Amino acid sequence: MKILAITDIHSRIGYVRKLTNILDEVDVAVIAGDVTYFESTDYALEIISLISGRKITVFVPGNCDDPSLIEVKKESNAVNIHGDYYILDEVVFVGVGGSNITPFNTPIEYSEEELWKLVSNVFQKLSKEKFKGLKILVSHPPPHNTKLDKTYFGQHVGSISIRKVIELFKPNLCICGHIHEARGVDKLGETIILNPGPLMRKYYALIEINNTNIEVSLNVL
Repeated sequence: MKILAITDIHSRIGYVRKLTNILDEVDVAVIAGDVTYFESTDYALEIISLISGRKITVFVPGNCDDPSLIEVKKESNAVNIHGDYYILDEVVFVGVGGSNITPFNTPIEYSEEELWKLVSNVFQKLSKEKFKGLKILVSHPPPHNTKLDKTYFGQHVGSISIRKVIELFKPNLCICGHIHEARGVDKLGETIILNPGPLMRKYYALIEINNTNIEVSLNVL
């Protein structure tokens, strides 16, 4: 399976249009939040449709998206996995959007307890259903105290609950965003964690999965 991973589009629809050739080479696209920059859900869906019109797309809203995007569960080939999951070819995508609490009072923020419940409930359900495939967590907020939650000022501002989820449920891969300056790849236990970097700065990532082997490349448009 080949995956295009993007995050933090922040309404840059022109850069989304430039993904056409890349979309032709992948099986599924993942959007890890912040489709818009405080704009309408209609505009978010317009942006998402440029991707889902070509490939199956799984997405979560970011903290800068309109809260009504949470209620859009499916739109054409796009599936909102916030607090939910989607299975494709023995790979399950588990999602959580918004962010942990910020100093900026953005539209979609959750307490650590709320984030924990949103994600852990999904993994517990998958455990009960005895899902045996590869697990990918799509989380707008990155896990706390990693390379991917470090701000320009050196502070670790990621979610403690997302870190706890990864440590407990051990997904094979976590795709996150939110912290624009923290583009990169890290590991938390056996989990690969990836911030593709903001598409608003032309960044994206490609992921190739063969059985349980995962290869990640960071790219620029």
